[in-house]
Amino acid sequence: MAHFLRKVAIIGLIAWNSPVHSGKPAETAMPQTIRQAVETVEAGARNVTGSLTAAREAAQILAGLDPDIRDRILNGAMAVATSKTAVR
Repeated sequence: MAHFLRKVAIIGLIAWNSPVHSGKPAETAMPQTIRQAVETVEAGARNVTGSLTAAREAAQILAGLDPDIRDRILNGAMAVATSKTAVR
């Protein structure tokens, strides 16, 4: 997601400085736009990092469980995940 947002910000910056937009008013706040794009990318990166950390911790917990309990947890999670995707 962060990679996609960064690409969108770069494309937006290129479009902003293109000759097509040469008639735009001089008082537009380009630094504010850039700042917002950077904040959006940083927020996306933080969300991805948090998700990866949670997934790693869950994998470590599952690795330490008894194989029978681990199978029951994974089967239950799979049933919930497939039922939620079927409802959508």
